Amino acid sequence: MRSVERAFDVLDLLSDSGRPLRLAEVGRGTGLHIATAQRILRVLEARNYVAQDSAGYSVGAAALAAAQSFLVGNHLVLTATPVLQELAAALGLTASLSVRVGAARVLVARVEGSTPLRYQLPVGGRLPLHLGAGKVFLAHMDEADRDEVLGAMEKIETAGGAVIPIAEYKVLLDEIAVRGYAVSSNERVVGAVSVSAPVRSREGELLGVVQVSGAEEDLSPERMAEVTREVINAGASIAARTR
Repeated sequence: MRSVERAFDVLDLLSDSGRPLRLAEVGRGTGLHIATAQRILRVLEARNYVAQDSAGYSVGAAALAAAQSFLVGNHLVLTATPVLQELAAALGLTASLSVRVGAARVLVARVEGSTPLRYQLPVGGRLPLHLGAGKVFLAHMDEADRDEVLGAMEKIETAGGAVIPIAEYKVLLDEIAVRGYAVSSNERVVGAVSVSAPVRSREGELLGVVQVSGAEEDLSPERMAEVTREVINAGASIAARTR
């Protein structure tokens, strides 16, 4: 089992790197001895989960095939997609669904609105939990789990330059949990605004987070009440269809 865990550690590192990594970088990034990292890379490469070229090691085509199988076969994604289509059509904004993967969230579905985003919102990309729609995940965690994710952070810094002390930030998370949605402005990307809400199972488990995103001029304060209502309703609709 330890060998399997190490193989996934290597894949996670390569997935998050955004560029090819040298053998020494893989060893340092995973804490593995160079020889151990090399053996794991060779096995993964033989199965096409890792590719190697002159620049180093990167994720291979087999990982993309596995991701595609998830997208076309996952019940939550299949259930959410028509709701996201309706949401994007109704608001003209990009609608998406994220699920939590450890200390990050992964975008698993996205439908473009009539006004395309001017920044990348990648399906399959890992995004932080402490910014944007990730705050909804944090808001519904208990204090111990929150602290594990936030680690030693003493403050939250946004792309727009805001600095939020961690104690104040935790109060904000509690407020999100009570009101049932989160609004984010200039957090991950300058000029971007989003509204997000939870998707819960019948038992109350947080299955994912539904979100609409747009530019500041497309998601004005005057529209916020309408947008918030539609996003909350979309989260409830996805939840109802998964039961």
